[in-house]
Amino acid sequence: MQGKKVYLLLSIITAVGVWNIANGTQVKASSKSPVYRLYNPNSGEHFYTTNFYEGNSLKNVGWRDEGIGWQAANSGEPVYRLYNPNVKGGDHYYTLSKYEAQTLVNLGWRWDNNANPVFYSAGTVNLYVSYNPNAQSGAHNYTTNVFEQNSLLSVGWKYGAIAWKTMPSDSLPGTPAGWTIDRPMNIDNYSTQTYAYKQCTWWVYNRAKEFGINYGQYMGNGKDWQNQAGYQVTSTPQLHSAVSFKAGQDGADATYGHVAFVEKIRSDGSILISQSGTGYSTLFSYQVLSKDQASRLRYVIGNRFL
Repeated sequence: MQGKKVYLLLSIITAVGVWNIANGTQVKASSKSPVYRLYNPNSGEHFYTTNFYEGNSLKNVGWRDEGIGWQAANSGEPVYRLYNPNVKGGDHYYTLSKYEAQTLVNLGWRWDNNANPVFYSAGTVNLYVSYNPNAQSGAHNYTTNVFEQNSLLSVGWKYGAIAWKTMPSDSLPGTPAGWTIDRPMNIDNYSTQTYAYKQCTWWVYNRAKEFGINYGQYMGNGKDWQNQAGYQVTSTPQLHSAVSFKAGQDGADATYGHVAFVEKIRSDGSILISQSGTGYSTLFSYQVLSKDQASRLRYVIGNRFL
């Protein structure tokens, strides 16, 4: 009976909060952070965090990396995380209502993150919550994906309301005029297991996999890729390879260097690369390098999947 009382409380309080979010004044956020989404195959619970190192710690003990869940605002209305130690496997719950959170604490839940916010509600994108009445651990799912939300509701999950607001994803650039790419990007499932989101290494590692090409999970900084054992390295541009820049080379970071992905090579020797990094206003960018520029770089040929 206690579980039903808790869910009823969650439904009543959160319903009030949802109405305010959906119909109230939007809060502007100055910036955003990626939310890493992980899954525990032993308990069925999803976990969401903006802390890359917290996510990595969970991966190291068996949680599965499910990529980026959404983009969280760095300011706005606070969202709190709580932990229920009284169910098998434990369970986390996220809420915009501090009153709801405190009520759950009074019923035996624990504050997570020292009662400090883990996210903020702001932006234009709806984040939905659904409830599984047949689960203890992992009883709530949070997503901005309408298809995922509707799929859960169609198999018996309940509630299906807007929990809070999130920020839109970074815009995706078009290819430069006259250039094409061999395969579109499907970034929804890009892993953040060992390379942090929107870093150059994260981009190349995941983009290569879309072509059946594998690079190691611990290749170092961008400048280090050309020095890793087990890979063929050449100064001749190679299609669908990693192109490694030394520290400070052609505008690369003076300490870490850079790595990008070769999307296309033309007969005149110019190449089209795609690349990511926290300095870009888009999730990734394209750049055309002349034959002379391309000839100064090192191309790391990845290993094909068996």
